[in-house]
Amino acid sequence: MRTSYAVGVDVGGQRIAAGLVERKGRIVKDKRTLTPKGGPFAVVDAIIETVEELLIGLHPSELAGVGIGLPAQIDFLRQSVEYCTNLPLAGVDVRALVMSRVRHEITIDNDGHLAALGEFRYGAAHGARDFLMITLGTGVGGGLFVNGQPYRGSRGLGGEIGHMVVELDGPPCPCGGKGHIEAYLGRAAIAAKGRVAAATYRGRAILDEAGGVVDEVTAEAVVKAGLKGDELAVRILMDAGEVLGHALVGFVNMLNPQLIVVGGGIGESCGFMVERAAEVIAAEALAGRRDVRVIQAELGNDAGILGAAALAFDEHDSREGLHR
Repeated sequence: MRTSYAVGVDVGGQRIAAGLVERKGRIVKDKRTLTPKGGPFAVVDAIIETVEELLIGLHPSELAGVGIGLPAQIDFLRQSVEYCTNLPLAGVDVRALVMSRVRHEITIDNDGHLAALGEFRYGAAHGARDFLMITLGTGVGGGLFVNGQPYRGSRGLGGEIGHMVVELDGPPCPCGGKGHIEAYLGRAAIAAKGRVAAATYRGRAILDEAGGVVDEVTAEAVVKAGLKGDELAVRILMDAGEVLGHALVGFVNMLNPQLIVVGGGIGESCGFMVERAAEVIAAEALAGRRDVRVIQAELGNDAGILGAAALAFDEHDSREGLHR
């Protein structure tokens, strides 16, 4: 039986967003809350409470299941959290803990994979068979589609775009490595550059966006100043776009995707940074691959919700022997 609804949950380093979603991608009810700063069980409890609130008044037979996107390396076959940089969830059996209280089928996956699935099913990548998505937020993640199917690798751990090395022995990454994309393009990296700028006279516009306190400068403050035309903020973001472009050249040369979708809070709010990345790709990619389109994501904060719900629908239909 084709069920009418699924719940999609997008767990981020800063907030948890969830929605009750129809098969055609309409979010009929949503709930957003801050991600708890306590231990792992505080995060799991927040997920459970969010899902339970969305299920009020819904008959169990109407629900396909619950999909949960986590900012973590997920062994998709085992449904286990192998590593998690920004939340204390490594080794925690999130799926079993949520299922023990929610009493519906639960499927977990990497949040970047699910953002890509959301854009593929309902957004900017709809109709694209081979594409790459990169998400720029608290961390840097993404997902890869090959021949119309998500590519997860042998255990589901593939697609960690944010941890590709762009500079040998470069700045430290939150994961413990050095020179990874995330060390340049994550919120923490952009905020750090913004704080250095804000401590100078030329960085006054960035400082103003942070309420006049250098230590309060965030990546969002840099982006806001940049969108208002501040020269120093624009320079920080254009440099980030150049790093992004050089990093993506390798993917373009190796995979020859037809499309690259840039999402996440930073990627979707800063078009000129994405344009700079596209310019670098056009200049540096091997001949025959430069026709790749580089675009911003369309679904905004809903991409992870819709992708997680799509995963729940797909897993339900697979169990039931149904086909799209």
